[in-house]
Order: sequence, then structure tokens, then C-alpha cells
Amino acid sequence: MKIIISLIVGAILGIGSLQIPAVQQMIGKSLAPQMLIEVESPLDFYDTLDQLVENAKAAGWKVPEKWRVNFQRNLLRVTGVDIGPNEVIKMCEPEAAVRMLKHDEYKLLTTMMPCTIAVYEKSNGKTYISMMNMEILGLMYGGEIAEIAKELAPQMKKMVTLSK
Repeated sequence: MKIIISLIVGAILGIGSLQIPAVQQMIGKSLAPQMLIEVESPLDFYDTLDQLVENAKAAGWKVPEKWRVNFQRNLLRVTGVDIGPNEVIKMCEPEAAVRMLKHDEYKLLTTMMPCTIAVYEKSNGKTYISMMNMEILGLMYGGEIAEIAKELAPQMKKMVTLSK
């Protein structure tokens, strides 16, 4: 019966490739696991961006300038609406990417690569950082992805731990 419920939950969530034990762990919990993490920054918007990039590079991640997207500027130009400070930084830990993408069954994860971290200011004037929850990704896929996620999650958490 649990397997049937797991399959139904997986179908509803659109996560057919989700491993059955992972779905079973979600039963009884929210059906919308926290796929994204949001952290309030103690710094202003621009200092948050600078320290985040510095932290990522210190951890050995690649953060090419060309992978940065200024959503505020782009959306203002296209729609005329100012959404406030909002920038996306894409970054990659190349060795982890290779470990995942050398396997055919994990190539679909290319959609989520490079890792995207967003920095934005909300109407309360505070700056926030959001990113994918690597631990949930590891739980969803298991196997080598879980191992890689276990390595990357602490690095990503350290990246977004900023100080004044």
C-alpha cells in the first residue's frame, strides 16, 4: 500500500524519477518540500553580492562574470517595472558537475546547472539570498547524487553565511 501511495504522490508532484523511499519520507510531511532555501543577509544588497562571490571562489567554485544576470535592470528595460535590486549569480563546482553528468541517468540535472543563487531586496528593505536546497536534491535522487549533495550542501551554506 505504501508503494502505491508513494507512486501516486510522485505522480502528483511530477517527480516520476523520485526514488520511492524519498517519497515515503515525504508522506505525512508537507507535499511541497522546501526545494529552495532563503537566508536574510546582514549586509546591504551590493555587499551581499560581493561577499557571496568571494565566498564561492574561496570554496573553489567557478563564478564567471558572464553568468551574472541583473533581473532588475533587464525587467525594467523590457517591462518598465522596477522590481527592486535583484541579481542572479550562477556558479559551478566543476568536479561535482563532472561526477554527475558523466552518467546518462543524471544528465537531466543539467537543467539546474550551473547552480543559481539569487540576491534580492524585499519591500522591507532587507536583502535576501535564495538557493536550491542540495539536501532535498540528494534525498530525491539518492545514490551518487546524494553523496555529491552531501558534499556541496555545507559549502553552499558556508557561502551564504555572511558577516558585517
